[in-house]
Amino acid sequence: MMKTFVAHDSTYGNLLWISDGSMEAAASLDYGIRIMVLRCAGMENILYRQPDDLSDGISTEKGWRLHGGHRFWAAPESDDSYYPDNDPIEYAIEEDAVLLTQKTDPWTGFQKQFRLSFPGDGSLKVEHILTNRNAFPVQAAAWGITTLKGEGVAEIPYNGDQDGYAPNRSLVFWFDSSPADSRLSYTKNAVNARHLTLEHKLKIGAYTPQGKISMENLGQKLEISFALHPMENHPDHGSNAEIYLDKHIMELETLGEIKEIAPNLSTIHTEYWRIRPTD
Repeated sequence: MMKTFVAHDSTYGNLLWISDGSMEAAASLDYGIRIMVLRCAGMENILYRQPDDLSDGISTEKGWRLHGGHRFWAAPESDDSYYPDNDPIEYAIEEDAVLLTQKTDPWTGFQKQFRLSFPGDGSLKVEHILTNRNAFPVQAAAWGITTLKGEGVAEIPYNGDQDGYAPNRSLVFWFDSSPADSRLSYTKNAVNARHLTLEHKLKIGAYTPQGKISMENLGQKLEISFALHPMENHPDHGSNAEIYLDKHIMELETLGEIKEIAPNLSTIHTEYWRIRPTD
């Protein structure tokens, strides 16, 4: 059963809290759209919070700042992705869910919403609802980005069909990222990324037929699962899961299906979060 309440926190500001008794999450009502807290009940928050002085340098001259936590963008990425989403968030408590709504982004014409609920299977269901408020169709995919505290280890499973002739896995690299980066390690069926306080950035993407990505840190394991679509229906050379690292943070990213969204219609990308204590 989901419990909800609103409370002011001296660090995070006004938060909308939800819990099923074993998992706790909280979304900011002061800015975003952002989920700023995620943890096993009674344990440490695994999500990153940006310092108030922006000393991590993750901000833009036009006013966008990371804030931290879990955010929601439209893919593919562009300069317009960095709209300063610093305004208050509206919320509604439904019968078995909460709905958070951001005002329409004037740079992209998209409106973003989270619908959060507990299906009863031990997961938190996070629906990313991307609505086109432009007067014309737009090609886009909903894109969930979870910003985590440093020192964790992430994994993307990427073993494919065992066809003897066709390739069955691929990795995608951004900017000057290297397959030989010391933060990366590989097994036959997965790629792993360990957060280290290195100056240079690293970003990789993959198409995972398992439809999941995971991370371990602070005595907890987070697994994010999502629906599968054909590789060719995803942005970023067919990636549906991505990992980003810099000196301060690790990000787990999942992408929905890229499609043409007609005016005032939506595409929904759903993630299922499961978090548990580790040994």
